[in-house]
Amino acid sequence: MMETLKRTFRFIRDAWLILGISLIMLLAIELGLSLIFKARAMMRPPAANFRQDADTYDDRTWARNYYSEIDDIEQNRSLRWKPYVYWRRLPRTGQYINIDGDGLRKTVNPASLNGKAERERIFVFGGSTVWGLGSADDETIPSLLSGIISDRAQPAEVVNYGQYAYVSTQGVIELMRQLQKGNIPDAVIFYDGVNDTFNAFQTNTPGLTHNEMNRELEYGLLDKGDIYGYASKSLIRSLSITRLFGGMLGRLRGEEGQFKPVSLKYEPSIDDRNRLVDAVVETYFNNIKMVKSLADSHGFSAQFYWQPVIFSKKRLTEYERESIEKDFYFPGMKEFYLDTWAKLRGRSGEGVPEFHDISSIFDETEKPIFVDFNHMGRKGNLKIAERMALDYLGIKTKNKGPVAEAPIE
Repeated sequence: MMETLKRTFRFIRDAWLILGISLIMLLAIELGLSLIFKARAMMRPPAANFRQDADTYDDRTWARNYYSEIDDIEQNRSLRWKPYVYWRRLPRTGQYINIDGDGLRKTVNPASLNGKAERERIFVFGGSTVWGLGSADDETIPSLLSGIISDRAQPAEVVNYGQYAYVSTQGVIELMRQLQKGNIPDAVIFYDGVNDTFNAFQTNTPGLTHNEMNRELEYGLLDKGDIYGYASKSLIRSLSITRLFGGMLGRLRGEEGQFKPVSLKYEPSIDDRNRLVDAVVETYFNNIKMVKSLADSHGFSAQFYWQPVIFSKKRLTEYERESIEKDFYFPGMKEFYLDTWAKLRGRSGEGVPEFHDISSIFDETEKPIFVDFNHMGRKGNLKIAERMALDYLGIKTKNKGPVAEAPIE
């Protein structure tokens, strides 16, 4: 009996000893790898934002300072929760970028608005291109639009509802929320396409928001008591050992650089690319129908613009060509965008005068426009704002004829 107890004790002692040594070794390896990764990061300081070298900017010092501010926004926790539409920016006061208490980017409206009750109130909806990535407050599409309309007609108060990564459905919901509050504009303008298309490419499902799979994963964690399990998995994924072996396995499997759509568990996905393209365009036109109904019932006008991307610009500058490689890009992404754009062009003559396909507006332009695959500096924004203003003023004067395009400065 005593011998059995001794053997059991020795077994437990040895097991604990082996376990302790193993844990110490794992901790030592984790610490060593962490130090190596840290040292490598220090030896390789973060690369400057490649957009600061965009040839659409005339002032390099301005561009460096501007993207320093953009990096500060993007790399820090600058988003907050917003019911129904998920996120908005936190308030910010900066040299080039200012965000108010509602999380909206500042629009530079004319000073003549001060004290005047008579004005045109225009809401502009869209993603980061409308928000103004690539431009200071006074050179965003909404700010330029405000200036053009105010110069040519009556003072315009433009509100920029654009947010990073917003799809057109988020814009529709935001408009509905404003109408619920009695905040009714004279006109609304939607500028979309890029995010609607990418999020379908990301999930094989049309109409979803950016990284919707994260919302599905996070839903109910607190109610179900799964928060600790989720935190544990996140901690394990962040370990240096996990990163090392994950990278090695990915290279061995040939997965490095590949892209796999992440479908949602409870949303039907579309694996056939042609059907998915059709669904993206159909979802977008259904959003147009909903906004038109709201416009008719509330007495405002609505215009919709399908935006251009660098993939269709035929005369790229050297920087624009290089930026495609530097921006986030996945195999098959360009082809999916071009297929979606082609499908949309096929539907642009369906008797919806409020819809404007301006995706080819820069196709023959030789001058530098893009800072990445869809964002622009002042030259591009001004061209878009000019087109929107001409269409808007055409509605105001009941001029339904063709609209002349503005030259690029």
